[in-house]
Parts: sequence; C-alpha cells; structure tokens
Amino acid sequence: MRYSKAHVFPAPAMVVALATVVGASRPARAQSAPAAAPAPCQADSARRRLDFWAGEWKVETPDGKAAGHSVVEPISGGCGLLENWTDLQGGTGKSLNAYNPTLHRWQQFWVGQYGAVNEYRDSEWHGDTLVYRAESVNAAGRPIALRLSFNPRADGSVRQFGEVSTDGGKTWKVSYEFFYRRAR
Repeated sequence: MRYSKAHVFPAPAMVVALATVVGASRPARAQSAPAAAPAPCQADSARRRLDFWAGEWKVETPDGKAAGHSVVEPISGGCGLLENWTDLQGGTGKSLNAYNPTLHRWQQFWVGQYGAVNEYRDSEWHGDTLVYRAESVNAAGRPIALRLSFNPRADGSVRQFGEVSTDGGKTWKVSYEFFYRRAR
C-alpha cells in the first residue's frame, strides 16, 4: 500500500489542535527548576588528572614550526576530554580520552580523516606524564606497538610524544613530537 504525506504526517493545524486538547486535559502543575545533573567526575581527582590538556592550542614541532590547531574540551560533565585536531592541510581528527574507573586507567580512542584509528586501552602515569599504550598493525599487516605521552611543561605548554615499536617494545622510534601552546 502506498502512503501519501497526508497519511503519515498530520497537517500542522491538526498537530496544534491535538497538542492544545492534550495540554488542556492535564492538571496544571507548578513549574519547578530542573534538578542539577549529577557530576561525579568533577570531584574525582583520578578523572581530572589530564585536565592540563584542556584548552585551545596552537600546535608546533620541536623546532617551532606550525603543525596544526587543536581544541581539547571537557565533555560529559567532566568525565572525558574530546580533542578536535586540524592539521595544516585541513585534515581533521578526534580523540576521546577518559579515565576508566573499572580498570583504573586512562584510555583513548583516536580517529583521523586520513583513515587512522588507534585504540589506546592501557596507560600509566610516570610522575605528571600520562603514557598510553596500544597494539596495532602497520601498512604491511605486521604487529606494532604504539606509545603516546602527554606531559605538562613549566611554561604552560603540553608535550605530546608518539613512538612506535616493530619488535614488541624492545626498541622505540619517534613517530612525532608536538608542543601544544595556548592559543589565547
């Protein structure tokens, strides 16, 4: 059976009339302010430990050349951080970072416009530096290990340092090094 638009969606005047009848049939209630949304992460120091990375950033290489722009914002009541990355060619990527209270560690899921997807399921803190770890495969389909570090610096910048290992973590090669400097 074919349906026309009139069969599926009531006319706008009919919707208004129906809403008026339904609203009129309910007893009037006093308007009350909505209850404050729960925010358990705001007071949890483990979940706030990466907050030094939140902000709007100009991203540079170690020699001071521009690499891109990033906005890192708290989400879900402060329970996570969402990075919105843009490189100099306009390519974008996003990472979702959150402390997993069940596993007692931070985790990151990254997806980039050029097709990269990395899932950092493990992490540990070394002083004030967060070190993520992941397992992946390279372009040839061989297993690789990834390490990603975030380190707050005395000048207010944040160092992001990526490494890759093709020998099960025996040796590491730098894949990139960025310095996040506040844009404002």
